[in-house]
Amino acid sequence: MMLTSEAQDAPRPALPEQAATIAMSCRVRLARNLAGERFPDWATERDRERVLNAVREALSAEAPELRVTPVAGVEEQDRDMLCESHLISKELLERAAGGGVAVAKDGSVCVMVNEEDHLRIQGFAQGLDVAGAWRRADALDTGLERHLAYAWSPRLGYLTACPSNVGTGLRAGVMLHLLGSSLLGEIEPVVRGLERMRLLVRGIGGEGSEAAGQIYQVSNMDTLGTDEAGIIRRVTRICSEVVRQEHNARVRLLQETPLVLVDCLARSLSVLQNARLLATAEALEFLSALRLGAAMGLCTRLKVSDVDALILMMQPGHLQKGLGTSLTSDERDEMRAEFLSRKVARVKLKC
Repeated sequence: MMLTSEAQDAPRPALPEQAATIAMSCRVRLARNLAGERFPDWATERDRERVLNAVREALSAEAPELRVTPVAGVEEQDRDMLCESHLISKELLERAAGGGVAVAKDGSVCVMVNEEDHLRIQGFAQGLDVAGAWRRADALDTGLERHLAYAWSPRLGYLTACPSNVGTGLRAGVMLHLLGSSLLGEIEPVVRGLERMRLLVRGIGGEGSEAAGQIYQVSNMDTLGTDEAGIIRRVTRICSEVVRQEHNARVRLLQETPLVLVDCLARSLSVLQNARLLATAEALEFLSALRLGAAMGLCTRLKVSDVDALILMMQPGHLQKGLGTSLTSDERDEMRAEFLSRKVARVKLKC
């Protein structure tokens, strides 16, 4: 796929109705630090506790519904679930001392305290509503700034632990399901095109992860030299173009190589209905295929939202929490296979 700078700025027709099945969700994250305090990696435990208390007081005054919980006090399964839901990072879990998290009941906003930066303020939304995610994060950020003195430079903007976040401190990302492009052998040009346009392309688990199930996180690389609104518009425009390309790939897949599509769906459904052991990564690959089938109307008794729920519920933390027990890796694989087999038992292909 060739994505030129002209293409970004050109007016575009409305996205296809299936856009919501391709753009799964979006997130806007703001990195902020407190003036006069060491960055978390250079701070002592006492320093981090002081920052944690300051943030707790600010949230109590500005958004009392967001209660900061020390990460060290969260049960292991609950921590895994927060991580699997993309609300907190593995890095925060590794910095348990002085680390904290506050999550809205509806999951629309989340604050990480003492991760790489003192504050990681996150707004979430469905589909391609990057602007909506931005409004949620920005509103909370504006409120907190009334109570906290941020580290800020008139020349550079917001100061952050990593130079790549200096400036706006804003990272806007969209989760995209691009299995159609992959089955046509076109995913590499898509990724290369995005990277040429200085967008980061990562897997479902974020930085350093593989694109299991052909689910990709696409986000801005640059935070300096542009404003927040410009970043939001650019990410939305480019991801809209990727959605359009994926939609076209799915149409061509059905028209030009239907056997490839049907074979992928049939194999995946058969494994999910009959397997006795399923690891997380392989289960995601098969669920990804069913998600494509559901999106294209090729599966009975199965909606895209059903598959999205299964993708989350079969993750280690969610699986164990649902069963109310701790399991070994082998036991999880067995229970995951049983769980998924039961959930897709009545699903059939229309093709």
